[in-house]
Parts: sequence; C-alpha cells; structure tokens
Amino acid sequence: MIRKATSQETNTLLHMTIQAMNESSMGLVKNDLQRGLNMFVPLLNSGAYYIIAIEHNQIAGWILIGPDFNPINEVRTGTITSVYVFPAFRKLGIGRQLMNSAIEELRKERYAKVLLNVYTGNPAKSLYDDLGFTDLSTVMGMNL
Repeated sequence: MIRKATSQETNTLLHMTIQAMNESSMGLVKNDLQRGLNMFVPLLNSGAYYIIAIEHNQIAGWILIGPDFNPINEVRTGTITSVYVFPAFRKLGIGRQLMNSAIEELRKERYAKVLLNVYTGNPAKSLYDDLGFTDLSTVMGMNL
C-alpha cells in the first residue's frame, strides 16, 4: 500500500532519511544528525512531505517530495529529495510504485516539471531513466 505519511511517521522518517544519507549518496555524504536536520527540516516546513510504501504492516520505503524553489525554474517545479527502499524490499517494484505515486501527486498539485538528483553509480538511475527522467546537468567535484 502506498500512502502519505502521518505526522508521527514523518518524524520517524526524518531520522531514517538521515541514517540513509551515506548509502543514498553512494558514500559521499556521511550520516550526520545535525546536517540532516539542517537539510530536511526546512524542506518539510516549506511544504515537502513523505509518501510511504507499507508491506507486512511495516514501512518498506519512502519518497520525499515537495516544491523546488530554485529561481532558475521557468515553470512550477517539484522535487524528489529522497527515495529509499529497505534492502529486504528491493527488486519488488516498490521504488517504481513510490516514484509513480510521487509523480501523480505532483501532477495533481499542478507542477509542470519534477527534478531529482541521483549520485553517480546509484543503481536506481536506471529506474529514473525508465520513467522518463533525462540528464540535465552534471555536478563535478575536486578535493583541494
């Protein structure tokens, strides 16, 4: 079952999201409570919310969606900030269900475009490609 998270679940999911930062970023971002709170709480306070997948009466995965406030956007743009499926529930189509639900929610909210960031090497990129997402830019880094 896919549904919007309750406020109590949102608090739990916030901490789960922070614990998944290292895995989700392919090891580039360390799990850090304060950094995670600084990143995700303002999003939640600005209209972002979680959609969750429930399997066997437990959270199997989540997706965090909301408005994208980048002034470069020329149309009303939504963003997918976090997607996560617990390892025991992977390869069952839950990620695709969450993505489809998020895209439909953003359509209902009259967004004209949706953006997401995916780190190099993340196997979920093939799902995003299958759903019709295209590469828009590349962020490069260099340690100094």
